[in-house]
Amino acid sequence: MVVVAAKDPDKQLFRLLQCHGGRISLLNVRTLSAKLEGETPDLVFATGPRFPRLLCENAILILRSGRELPAGPASRHAVAILNSADPRTLKQAANRHLPALTCGRLTSDTFTLSSLTPDSAVISLQRSVHAFDGSTVEPFELPVAFSFSPDPFCLLACAASFCLLGRKNPLAGLSCWPLIP
Repeated sequence: MVVVAAKDPDKQLFRLLQCHGGRISLLNVRTLSAKLEGETPDLVFATGPRFPRLLCENAILILRSGRELPAGPASRHAVAILNSADPRTLKQAANRHLPALTCGRLTSDTFTLSSLTPDSAVISLQRSVHAFDGSTVEPFELPVAFSFSPDPFCLLACAASFCLLGRKNPLAGLSCWPLIP
């Protein structure tokens, strides 16, 4: 089970997480606190006026820019998905020794776009990612087709979240990811 936590409601990120072709279960909740146990959805997208306090096995903390990391996620495993253009957040994650996946246009980023046009993009995973289930996602390039223009960070953060699902990754085996709203 994976929890995706965002400080502020990000409708586009949630919209992209819904583009999984029916391969995973997804729950959207607005809360200040959550304890997740037992049988739960594959992804829980938790939002609130500030970072929700989470008690769970695995947590993904998505930070676009200039936001404070939560004081300490109450989860056994936590990974931050960060915008590489925001040095403040990168420094916070490093100071807390929080594993992070960076998203952006730099070749040093974990997830980047090798191309972007008005109706398509190519997501590039630059290095192996260890998923919460213990599996490894190897570097790849995945074409994406869309009829709306997604925010590049949201697109990359969604791909990173899916990859952290490991064997349940809905992008695995796709030759093209169609973003159908």
